[in-house]
Amino acid sequence: MPARVDDVALLDVDPRPTRNRRAAKKSKTRADLIAAAAELFGDIGYDEVTTTRIADAADVSQRTFFRYFPTKEAVLYGDMDETLDELRIALERRPETERPLEAVRAAIVDLRSNFERHRDLRLLQARLAATYPAVSAYSRATVQMGWEREIIAALADRLMVDPMEDPRPEIIAGAAMSAIRVATRQWSLQRGTPDYVDLIDAALAAVPSLGDDTTT
Repeated sequence: MPARVDDVALLDVDPRPTRNRRAAKKSKTRADLIAAAAELFGDIGYDEVTTTRIADAADVSQRTFFRYFPTKEAVLYGDMDETLDELRIALERRPETERPLEAVRAAIVDLRSNFERHRDLRLLQARLAATYPAVSAYSRATVQMGWEREIIAALADRLMVDPMEDPRPEIIAGAAMSAIRVATRQWSLQRGTPDYVDLIDAALAAVPSLGDDTTT
């Protein structure tokens, strides 16, 4: 008996998940791990939570956890790749007429929607970094250095200089990150009551020009 049209259609369907479906599944698993870790860290404490417990809460194996994140610190800051991408785009969009420090300040303020979207996680990150040395060390060595590298690269392009020879990109980036750390500490101490971006903006406004008045 010849196959029906419906049968032929079914035979032509590839049972393997499409690339988009695989990507969506990976994205969901990653998000589930970040959310599970944040809830556990907030409820129990950082040192008290194990990677096994995070994996269980996200309904995955510990092996799966380590496919996405190498450490607990990494899952706590698991949204940073997205934020760095947004920072890079915001820096690229700043007008060439802006002075370097002004461009950095405006680009970071442009991330307001990101900060609002991740407000609770940002506050948790700040609180844990102020409490646990391992989190503080990871934040400085990995997260903040990632931000600083993006700012240095953007300023080097804007000034058309080699940052290994011209000190301005690194100096301005370092000053900007110091201002952000001060604002984050204030925000954490006040339990997230003030507007985080307003605190960052005010801290960046207090940074001296550092000789960045030349854009070429």
